[in-house]
Amino acid sequence: MQKRRMFGFIGGLIALGFSGIAAAELPPIKIGVIGPVTGKSSEAMGQSIIGGARVFVADVNQMGGILGRRVELVERDDQAKPEIGVAIAKEMVDKEKVVAAVGFANTGVALPSAKVFQEAKIPLIVTGATGATLTKSFMPPAYPANYVFRTSASDALQPIVILNDVIDRRKIDKIALLHDDSAYGLFGKQSVLAELERRHLKPVAVESFKVGDLDMTAQLLRAKESGAQAIMMYCLGPDAATVAKNAEKLKLRLPLVGPWGMSQQTFIDKAGESAEGARTSVTFIENDLSLVSNQFSLAYRKINKVNHIPSAVAAAQTYDALRLLALAMYQANSAEGPKIQEALENLQQHTTSTVVSRYFKPFSPTDHEAIALNMIVMGEIRNGRVVYAYKEDVSSGLIARTKKTP
Repeated sequence: MQKRRMFGFIGGLIALGFSGIAAAELPPIKIGVIGPVTGKSSEAMGQSIIGGARVFVADVNQMGGILGRRVELVERDDQAKPEIGVAIAKEMVDKEKVVAAVGFANTGVALPSAKVFQEAKIPLIVTGATGATLTKSFMPPAYPANYVFRTSASDALQPIVILNDVIDRRKIDKIALLHDDSAYGLFGKQSVLAELERRHLKPVAVESFKVGDLDMTAQLLRAKESGAQAIMMYCLGPDAATVAKNAEKLKLRLPLVGPWGMSQQTFIDKAGESAEGARTSVTFIENDLSLVSNQFSLAYRKINKVNHIPSAVAAAQTYDALRLLALAMYQANSAEGPKIQEALENLQQHTTSTVVSRYFKPFSPTDHEAIALNMIVMGEIRNGRVVYAYKEDVSSGLIARTKKTP
């Protein structure tokens, strides 16, 4: 019964008459999976993107593949480097002949790499990178059709959720913003400042640092002198851990908040006790009370032979992206890029076996963001785990949040 509820969409394949034997006789459907498996500061995201994809392919191939064809993952490590990401994208298009791709954890890597898939008319669903401009860069009239979609929470949305928590719920309006100087950190800074301006507020301090810096003392002291009552970070997990540990050393015990990178095991492990109480905006929490969440976590650990998911958010968002691709291929009855793209923009059926959400019309010709504001919640680090920051979100987490459509 549990397996039927978790993987109900796959069960529908049997009704369509596809079998493992038929899949073995036809050429496989190749889907690219790209992430920074060995990228500095980004390994948790890359490993989880690959791991989440492996859970999907195990499920789908067990039930006969897609359109009677076995699914084959083409896994690549972009090392969190833009030039490598672009080279991999070209390889997948020209040599591997993938029908679609998922992944990319870093905005700076995703932006130039996405252009390769866009120009080849091969759908890409970004499952980690959150730069607000990512899906908008390829919208008409710049291109006749946009082939870049996303199942991760845009940085246009995460600051809203974070500041709703800090300002509206915790009544803190003196906020210091610390960000790294990567494309991710800079785009995040812009989004935070825009949301504060919408609220007619300004940060009491804005401080930057280089990715990998080990001493944030000067930035934190300036934040303290500015009268900050909370520290908001826009950076990768390891650097967020450095900020947390430096703040603890200075006995600067202010609330720490930030986007989804702080939900990764890297942040929790590196920050240690300094991570306790930190809050992060997430689309997915490993919640033992939720059957879907629990089943996905167990499957991930078994298939990838690990004890925990390094980045549960990245893994879940990747799994869901592949489910949406499969649904689009069935609707289009095709594995051709333009037909998949058209189907993604006009999906007609609800998903029943996704993890982050139950999607219905997640995309449209003018909106390629599957994640809406109501699908993001605040998590909190407690005893080395990410849990819901608010009790009411625990019960609502048992009910799949669906994107509200006009």
